[in-house]
Amino acid sequence: MSDQGPTVFNGRYELLRHIARGGMADVYLARDELLDREVALKVLFPEFANDPNFVERFRREAQAAANLNHPNIVGIYDWGQERGTYYIVMEHVSGRSMSDVLRSTGPLQPDRAAEIAADVASALSTAHQAGLVHRDVKLGNILVSDGGDVKVADFGIATALAGGTDAGLTQHGSVMGTATYFSPEQAQGKQVDGRSDLYSLGVVLYEMLAGTPPFQAETPVAVAYKHVQEKPDTLIERGVPVAKSLNAITMKLLAKNPANRYPTADDLRNDLRRYLAGAHQVPGGAAAAATGGAAAAAAGGAAGAAASAAAATPPAVVDPTTVQPATPAATPAVGPAPVATASGPMLDQNALAAQYAAGGYYYDDEPAPRDDWKRTVALLVGLGVLIFILGFLTIAFGRQLGIFGDDDGDPDDVAVEKVDVPNLDGMTVLEAEEALRDLGLTSTITERRNANVEAGLVFDQLPVPGQRLDPGEPVELIVSTGEAITVPTVIALTESEAIALLGERGYTAESVPEANAQEVGTVVSQSPPPGTEHPLDQPVIINVSTGPDQVVIPDMKNKSVAQALNELRDLGFTVADETIEEPSDTVDQGDVTRTDPAAAQIVAAGTRITIYVSSGVEQVSVPSVITLFYDTAALTLRNQGLVPVPEFRTVPFGDPQVGLVIEQNPGSFTLVDKGSEVVIVVGEAGPPPTSTTTTTTTTTTEPPAEEG
Repeated sequence: MSDQGPTVFNGRYELLRHIARGGMADVYLARDELLDREVALKVLFPEFANDPNFVERFRREAQAAANLNHPNIVGIYDWGQERGTYYIVMEHVSGRSMSDVLRSTGPLQPDRAAEIAADVASALSTAHQAGLVHRDVKLGNILVSDGGDVKVADFGIATALAGGTDAGLTQHGSVMGTATYFSPEQAQGKQVDGRSDLYSLGVVLYEMLAGTPPFQAETPVAVAYKHVQEKPDTLIERGVPVAKSLNAITMKLLAKNPANRYPTADDLRNDLRRYLAGAHQVPGGAAAAATGGAAAAAAGGAAGAAASAAAATPPAVVDPTTVQPATPAATPAVGPAPVATASGPMLDQNALAAQYAAGGYYYDDEPAPRDDWKRTVALLVGLGVLIFILGFLTIAFGRQLGIFGDDDGDPDDVAVEKVDVPNLDGMTVLEAEEALRDLGLTSTITERRNANVEAGLVFDQLPVPGQRLDPGEPVELIVSTGEAITVPTVIALTESEAIALLGERGYTAESVPEANAQEVGTVVSQSPPPGTEHPLDQPVIINVSTGPDQVVIPDMKNKSVAQALNELRDLGFTVADETIEEPSDTVDQGDVTRTDPAAAQIVAAGTRITIYVSSGVEQVSVPSVITLFYDTAALTLRNQGLVPVPEFRTVPFGDPQVGLVIEQNPGSFTLVDKGSEVVIVVGEAGPPPTSTTTTTTTTTTEPPAEEG
């Protein structure tokens, strides 16, 4: 939050310490003084508070997430506006994010990864049923409490699918989220639904098991491109020791086409629970066929005949890990009852394990053929009919050509003399067709552009001259259209694609390597340019990317902005148009404090650099330390970056202000430079009061002595 902001929000939320910094807000640990509990307080950056889009997005986060009540979703308690900024009060989860866990421990044990993914799927199911798509499912938004509970956070870029409002923050064509976890449709700016969240969860599950995400690249754009275009290696192909069923679940989530993923988060959660119950293999179609055959046999009568007919029908393609619960018609008459797989709260683990051992719910991409004798017989009969028809057509065609004799069976007509194909180069179409007819041959015409041959003339033929053909066979005439041949555009194609396209136009290609930020093997330029007329006997030069040059980022600290701009641009970097200010007590105001990426990093030439500029010494708000003991007051000031300077003032002996701060300068909430001195006046006991001792003198009066 801004340094000018208060330490207490809404008169009840006292900020304790800074926890994290997000894309548009700071998160603080705070205490709810009304309910006496710790909460997390998210405060919108002041620079965004005047931007209606950011404010609307922030408000949507509060309203959307506050309506979600689920043990695996971070709860929202309150939200509001104060002193020109906006805040959200939410449940404080004492623990770590999964990104922190993976950095410290490496890949997770498969069962633990499946448990976490199942909890996240349960949370997403509740959100999707409420019409909300998270759009930013990633390791950083999955929290694990100290007790092991899993929580999904940050519905800040969710959108109400059922809202139908033009003010929606995630309209078609917008791209929000984190590139590493993008779904293909999200990377292309297309409309998304809950299946996009499931793709992102698939990336999370993949990374928890393998230690790295399925796609990595130097830039977010390159990562997004891979999500759209490239097929990831399976976990087993990467050598990750996971069960076949868990591998199948993960790869199903990463399907490019949303229709090939799980339809709902509940379907995913059910498969994960089955895996955890012991279903570790991916059985083929044989078990399913056996089950179906048993059901058909048990049905009897008309129902049994219908089941047998269904068994003879080729099975529909089943998605690799979609669970197909047994239906009444296909349930064996004898054996354990099918396990409920809908949304029941509990699953019988022993029953699940036994059922999967007998033939499970996971299917290969290419199911094994059913062992059905009727289907086999039908296939053989169909094959025999096809062979008969092909044989009949072959004989009929041969007789028409005279190969097998005429219908009258005259053996003298069987032998047919072959014809030599003439050279038709340079003839007109009419001349070539007439020459072929004279020899008993037919012709087909294919037109192609050829700048060196007059339009309407034959410049090539298939078969070539001299080859022998049977009478009636066709000769393909390649005829010039007379149009000029121009060089096609091959920029952005791969090297092999460019060579193939140029070859189709009659050109040869000459590849020249070139360092470029484009993906390795991509054509980045060509000579001559596209659309240029170019002789076919001269090659087309294509410049192929070998990847970007690697450059070390220089240290720009303490330099002026103009000097930093010039030096970075001279080195080939792209510099952001706007600089970012930040306080600094070591760099003069207006000079460069740092760059992002940081100095000394090795990056690709052309990398975008952001310059950070000093706004001067950071200012802090002087806390109130009056009535605190000196030690506590001094510690409070030091924690704020200030220097306590004690002064002592004598107060009466026994006064309650002894040892306490009774004045401070500067006063509370005054903005001062970090490192400034704060004078605190501490009560010092005066001397104790003086004790007065009264001496009592006793005078004894004796009676006078008697005389004589």
